[in-house]
Amino acid sequence: MIEIFYTLLFIGLIFSVLLVFVPIPTITRWVNPYTLIAIFISSIYLFYKFGHQHVEYSSDGEVLNIKTQDAFWVKYFPQTRRIVDFPKSKLISYKVKNSLLNKKLELYVTSRRTQSGFKKLSFNITYLNKSEISDLKRSLNKIVKRNADIKTSQLEEVN
Repeated sequence: MIEIFYTLLFIGLIFSVLLVFVPIPTITRWVNPYTLIAIFISSIYLFYKFGHQHVEYSSDGEVLNIKTQDAFWVKYFPQTRRIVDFPKSKLISYKVKNSLLNKKLELYVTSRRTQSGFKKLSFNITYLNKSEISDLKRSLNKIVKRNADIKTSQLEEVN
C-alpha cells in the first residue's frame, strides 16, 4: 500500500514537470504547474518525514531489539534501515511523545560514553496502532520495573 502511494506521488510529480515543458491549456488554466510540483514534492517530503512504516520490536532473551525501516525507501537506500539492540539491563526509562502529526518513542539507556551517564534513543512510531503501542508500553514497563528492582536490591546488599 505504501509503495503504491509513493508511486502515485512520483508519477504526479513527473506529469507536473512535463506540464511545465508541454503546457496543456485545459489543465494550466485551472492550476499552475509549479504549484503542482510544489504540492507533490512537499507531499513526498512530509510522507517521508512521518517516519518509518515498519517497526519491529523484540524483547525476547536478554537483549532488546528495535528495527525500523521505510518500506519504499529501503529498496533504494538500504542505509535508511535502523537496527538498534542493547541489553535490557541498560534501559532506564522511556517516553511516548504524541505531537500533532507524529508519535515518538524515546528510550533512555545507560551509557559510559556520555557525560550524563545515559543516552536517548528516539524512534518514530507514528504508524503503530493503539494496541501495538500499548503492548510496547507494557513490555517496556516490565523491563524498567525489573531494572529498578534489581538496582534497589543491589543497593540493599551494599548497605
